[in-house]
Amino acid sequence: MTDDLPRQLGDTALCQGLTRSELVRVAESGRVEHWAEGSVVMEEGTQGPRVVVLLDGCVQIFKRGDDGEERMIAEVGPGGVLGEVSLLHDRPRSATVRAAKPLRVFAMDRSTFQEMVEDGDPAALKMGLAIARVLSNRVVALNDKVVDLLEHISGHQPVEEFSEYRQQLFTKWEF
Repeated sequence: MTDDLPRQLGDTALCQGLTRSELVRVAESGRVEHWAEGSVVMEEGTQGPRVVVLLDGCVQIFKRGDDGEERMIAEVGPGGVLGEVSLLHDRPRSATVRAAKPLRVFAMDRSTFQEMVEDGDPAALKMGLAIARVLSNRVVALNDKVVDLLEHISGHQPVEEFSEYRQQLFTKWEF
C-alpha cells in the first residue's frame, strides 16, 4: 500500500469524513487493480460483490435497452465510486462499465465490508452512511426528472398520480 492511497480514498464521497487511521484500515482491507483501456470492469446482469473507487483514468457506463442495444449513460473519472450498492445487496450489476482510459482503481469485496460492519468498525459505518447519502440524492434527482418528463409529456394528471405513488412508496419500509 502506498501512503498516497489513504489520501486518495479520503477525497472520495465514499470515504469522506474518515480519520487517517480509518482510511489506512480501509486501504489495507482492499486492493489496487489496474485495467487496460477497453476492459469491461463490471458487466450488466452479472453478480459483482465489490465496490470500485476510481483512482486514475476514466470509465464509460452503458445500459442495455429493451432492444438489446447498449447506450452510454455516463462517464466517470477519478474519485468516482462504482458498485456501491453491491456492498449492501447481493444483486446483479445494473450497468456495464468499460475503461475509457487505462485505470487504476481501489476495490473492496462485499465480504470484507460486511466483516468490518459486524466488527463495528467506524470506517465501515461511515462508508455505509455515505452510500445512503449518495443513494438518497439519486432518488431525489430521479423524482425531479420523472416529474419533468411527465409534465413535458402530458400535462399535470400523471404528475399527480406519480406524487401519490411516490408518497405510498416512501411510507413502506418493506419490499
